[in-house]
Amino acid sequence: MHTENLYALVDMGSNGIRFSISDLSLKSARLLPCIYRHRAAISLYDALHSSEVGAKEFVFSDHTISEVAKELKSFRAVCNSYPPNGIPEKNITVFATEAMRTALNKDAMVQAIKEASSLKVEIVHPQMESLLGAMGARSAFDVVDGVVMDLGGGSVQMTYMKLSGKGQALENLKRGEYWLDWGNNAKSLPFGAAKLSDKIKKGEAGALALRESLRGQMKDTYHKLCENEPDAKSTKTLYLCGGGFRGYGSMLMHTDPIQPYPIPTIAGYKVSGKRFRETKKMTEVNEHEKNKIRGMSKRRREQFGAIVEVVDAVAETCKHIEEVVFCGGGNREGVLFLKLPEQLREVDPLLCLPAGADIPEEVLVSIIGMIYPIVSDGVAQAPGSDIFNKGILTYVVKNMWENGGPLGDLNASKALHAPIDGPIAGMAGLTHEVIAILSLTTCARWENDVSGKDEALCRNLRKLLEPEQVWWCEAIGTFARLLCTMFPVPQMFPVGKVLLSCVWKGGLGKKGKKEGVMFSVGVDDGVKVMETEHEKFKVGKDLKVDWKADFRVLRR
Repeated sequence: MHTENLYALVDMGSNGIRFSISDLSLKSARLLPCIYRHRAAISLYDALHSSEVGAKEFVFSDHTISEVAKELKSFRAVCNSYPPNGIPEKNITVFATEAMRTALNKDAMVQAIKEASSLKVEIVHPQMESLLGAMGARSAFDVVDGVVMDLGGGSVQMTYMKLSGKGQALENLKRGEYWLDWGNNAKSLPFGAAKLSDKIKKGEAGALALRESLRGQMKDTYHKLCENEPDAKSTKTLYLCGGGFRGYGSMLMHTDPIQPYPIPTIAGYKVSGKRFRETKKMTEVNEHEKNKIRGMSKRRREQFGAIVEVVDAVAETCKHIEEVVFCGGGNREGVLFLKLPEQLREVDPLLCLPAGADIPEEVLVSIIGMIYPIVSDGVAQAPGSDIFNKGILTYVVKNMWENGGPLGDLNASKALHAPIDGPIAGMAGLTHEVIAILSLTTCARWENDVSGKDEALCRNLRKLLEPEQVWWCEAIGTFARLLCTMFPVPQMFPVGKVLLSCVWKGGLGKKGKKEGVMFSVGVDDGVKVMETEHEKFKVGKDLKVDWKADFRVLRR
């Protein structure tokens, strides 16, 4: 590991101070892999508004300054511990947001940190904070079109982003630093979760006026955003990041109709606009639920009333929103994302997910080149195959030969869990729908040979998709199993001598009365293949789609 590729970040937020170290080596940089993470539970907002004797409003106490400086000193020691000479100082970034912006003695804090760690603190402008949050959210996706909002402890940010895939990516490269447009349109409002919660708790006479101010400013901000970005008026999607919004998303996930909910992370969770607006129900759950709610700290639950105020303001402002996506990225990911080369930023993160087996590049390209055009165009009578975009299909092919050597009775479970809580869990590009597709497809590659506990997991993952999409996950996974049976190691796959196809066909089934999709592997004469009982490969058990899948091996 070269320390030149390591980047250390400190995010001095209003609710806590977050430390991270990420490895931006070229091979995996697009995924922004984090190798160290720590959070210091120091609320800079609370420190500025302490009720202790002798405390001054908007002034950090000597104790707070000392504690923060001590944390930065410890983190610098962690950075210095990486051989041979530690993380270069030019690769260490310390940035602060709303709380530091408003502190009357911020210079004293900055100086103390400098003396303790030799690190310089950058206090970011509100507009820059909005841009960083938006870029952090954008880092997890290939295609983005929607309003992006970030709710922190001290402020809430709003901007608009639109990226529509490869064609848009090429256009963006021609435009240069196109994302600066997002920054120019980004706005920051002084209504963070900690700040609002403090006002509400104190029962100030101006609380009602504060609520009206929040809603009024949010509407004004949104209308100005739409003037600068006309497409924002018609967008149906809202992307949310920041601890406050993630807390609300955690409450929605806790009460999701699918229970137990099959995916633990809030990153990539999506709900309808209608469900997003169920703030009264979420408030009741927060008030009456005695047990721990995953993703909700005690402090976050105490601030939930303030979070709901912001959510209500968003719902009232963006009435046309039909879906809401919760993002794992934030300011730190935004900083890292902007450090990547322009061309790398435009790459679909799913294409960068690691391979489980050593697959020759020509084999990977050949298989994807044959299957992708078929599934992307779709089989007209069997809709749903278009969920297999190039990124998803690439992961499936990269990993369909994985674990060919270890005990076979573990393979289906390993494949099922890899995107959920295994080796690739939490990586960029993994919305909950994508996780379900990857898990179900690669599990089917191993015949869905899982235990009772994982059978329940499979059932709930299927509920995240449409029945037709589940069928295609099973079918593509089974097709992958057929290929791996014929060619047990990827090096055996004869590039240029195999033709893969799938077409809608009647006359299938034992009695020839069913319709469905015929998957075929056409092999040139003379090519060595392992024997298969392809007629026994089945798809459709416990599924709601009455299509037949027929698998055949043909000599050409």
